[in-house]
Amino acid sequence: MAEWLFDRHGSPRIILDDDCVRSASGRVVGWISGDGLFSVTGRHIGWYEGGVIYDNRNRVLGFTYDASGHLPSRPGTSGTPGIPGLSGRPGRPGLSGISGRPGYAGWSDISLTDYFKTD
Repeated sequence: MAEWLFDRHGSPRIILDDDCVRSASGRVVGWISGDGLFSVTGRHIGWYEGGVIYDNRNRVLGFTYDASGHLPSRPGTSGTPGIPGLSGRPGRPGLSGISGRPGYAGWSDISLTDYFKTD
């Protein structure tokens, strides 16, 4: 089931669609496998745990409404828009190995939407 991921300001920015990460318009921008977060091409770029997405330095990028993972602070969440119509998924690439995970840190200095714009 698809749900919104909120940024550090509590605004819905990215859609989590099972193991698929999508932009607000529904475009596939990443993948989740186990606790690993991967780019659209399969490169390891962070972690996903308890409804929280972490960057490659283990800093928080975003969270689901009912997240139970580590958050440095929990902002209030704004109203959520409806989920747009989602197209079929592209073939999932081979996923790289997962690097060692550092200790938890605060909020990432990169915005949730910008994090998925590069690969």
